[in-house]
Amino acid sequence: MIKTFSVIFLLTIAYFLLFRLNDYFFSSLDFSGGVSWLYLPSGLRLVFVLVFINIGAISVGLATLMIAYLYYFNKDLVTISGLGFISGFAPWCARKICIQKFNMDPNLQDLSASALLKIALVFAVVSPVMHQLWLTLRGETESFVQSTVVMAIGDLLGTLLVLYFIKFLMSGVSGQANKTYNKSWFT
Repeated sequence: MIKTFSVIFLLTIAYFLLFRLNDYFFSSLDFSGGVSWLYLPSGLRLVFVLVFINIGAISVGLATLMIAYLYYFNKDLVTISGLGFISGFAPWCARKICIQKFNMDPNLQDLSASALLKIALVFAVVSPVMHQLWLTLRGETESFVQSTVVMAIGDLLGTLLVLYFIKFLMSGVSGQANKTYNKSWFT
């Protein structure tokens, strides 16, 4: 139980910090409050849910609650709560869709570059539509279509950058492990 709470805490903090980093470097690319042409945390949102499933969704939801409360929506707890839920639920839905429709391995074994692209595309549609529907219902967005399109582009770009960066890091680590393994066992 303590381990679960520790993971949730660490993932929540990591997501929050990436949000702050994204805001620092890319705030000039904001279309409107919470909608950006490049949003790196969306990639982390998807990765956390792909890897940690429910714990990842909870972590993303908690981080979104903090972000929305501190930076957006004038402390409107209903809007903030809905956003927290959607932020964790949307990548969970995208994961579920990819497992069912694209036969993605639930354990993420042998994910190819094209599989990552499919996941990113599904997520970049599901998440913005859910977010913008909620924000439209709450009267917080001026243009559903424009905000959804920009958010989809920002989420897709952010997700692809994060996914391929992590894939690059993992291939480097596994490549290094293979070199070490080959050296130690075959030389």
